[in-house]
Amino acid sequence: MSDEGFLPERARWPARIAGVTMLALMAAGAWQMADAVRRQTAPSTSRADFLEGRTTAALEKSLAEALPSRDAAIALANGLRYRLLGGAPEAVRTGHDGMLFLTEEMTWRRDAWRNQAARISLLAGTSASLQKQGVALVVVLVPDKARMLQQQVRGGYPAVLSARYQRAAADLRAAGVAVVTLDDALQPRAGQAYYGSDTHWNQRGAHAAADAVAKQVGGMMQFSERAQFRTSETGGPAPRVGDLVKMMGLANAPGWLRPPIDSEAPLQTEQVGAKDVGAAGLFGATAVPVTLVGTSYSLRANFHGFLQEALGVSVLNAARDGAGFLQSIEEYLRNEAFQSDKPKLIIWEVPERFLQAPLGGEKGFFARTGLGPAGD
Repeated sequence: MSDEGFLPERARWPARIAGVTMLALMAAGAWQMADAVRRQTAPSTSRADFLEGRTTAALEKSLAEALPSRDAAIALANGLRYRLLGGAPEAVRTGHDGMLFLTEEMTWRRDAWRNQAARISLLAGTSASLQKQGVALVVVLVPDKARMLQQQVRGGYPAVLSARYQRAAADLRAAGVAVVTLDDALQPRAGQAYYGSDTHWNQRGAHAAADAVAKQVGGMMQFSERAQFRTSETGGPAPRVGDLVKMMGLANAPGWLRPPIDSEAPLQTEQVGAKDVGAAGLFGATAVPVTLVGTSYSLRANFHGFLQEALGVSVLNAARDGAGFLQSIEEYLRNEAFQSDKPKLIIWEVPERFLQAPLGGEKGFFARTGLGPAGD
């Protein structure tokens, strides 16, 4: 029996069309590649150039210049796969109503619980070491988008991950780490709290998360350096192509070939009556009572601005785009800004899936950051 026999009748014609289209694109690409190779001047093939990569780099550059329609062809193929079959690259999972998800959020690893235990131990050690220096640590545990929108995940959310978030929060508290959970704050508005074409929360979700963090922090400590902040729109709604659409190779594809993209107005949060010292630079010289470290969640949808507004204090945003579990806080702790003028509070934003990801630079973290040998 052919593979097509496993498809329902209504899905066979789209599959056939997609297959024929892909074959046509492959044939066109092969012809274009052959023609490009024929027209290229042979790069240097000396032993030194070959061993040091100059030969292949020159060939790649010349072929790329000779294939002007390559990106368009790839976008067309990816778009047809999505439109005709609902397909996406392995890293992206399509959901209902045009919603997209990051596959990694639903990936189970054999060593997941061991990795999570190691990272919770590191968080507990970091909290204890910072307390000795008069700095409080609060971990903000960010629930995965797929967890919050389980009803829109095609095929359902993995049962093996259902308890991951609550277990992580419970284990953190048991280890003596102050933790803010956001599932209760985001759940009532979950359908409107995330971008459809992106992994991250949108402005509604970021605002709700910031309010939840400020509420718990306000019950823990008070700040003398009070300030008032105001958030306002700086323009009209504009299209926003999310990271998941980019991962699908459809960022520049026409609208009819890609999932729906989001639209929102840009926001700006400013300190009322004074310069916002929290925005003076990544590690500015001006002292601030609170530092935010973490991932791209802290750099999206004005979360940092909403947090300053809700806390009523300036917050230095030391989060890093594309950072893993440790990069942001390690860079900050090793910087002179922390060494010379410590904040009262560090807010460490951690996506739940990061706790179970493969371990990387955890070994030696305490020695590298000067927090002491404990835990290494």
